[in-house]
Amino acid sequence: MPITEVTIIRRCAHCRYEIGTMTVKKDNMRLMATEPVWCESCGAEAPEMRDVAERETTIESEQASYPGNPPVADVSAAEFRRRRSAGIDV
Repeated sequence: MPITEVTIIRRCAHCRYEIGTMTVKKDNMRLMATEPVWCESCGAEAPEMRDVAERETTIESEQASYPGNPPVADVSAAEFRRRRSAGIDV
């Protein structure tokens, strides 16, 4: 069953304090806001930043599933050429 509703987190653009959340239909989702909002943490009106809830955790879990990088041999250029000509894996 497709997801039809999305939870959006509203944050202060200066201090990233979470102002609130709202649930909207995917078709009506709007992540850009132009009007400033009152931030309790800053004590002033600040620009609002909106983001889809749990996006950061989804990105982290996906990146954790990537294969690791093989170790890099720290050798000089001359040593690299010598190993390569000798047929040693570099």
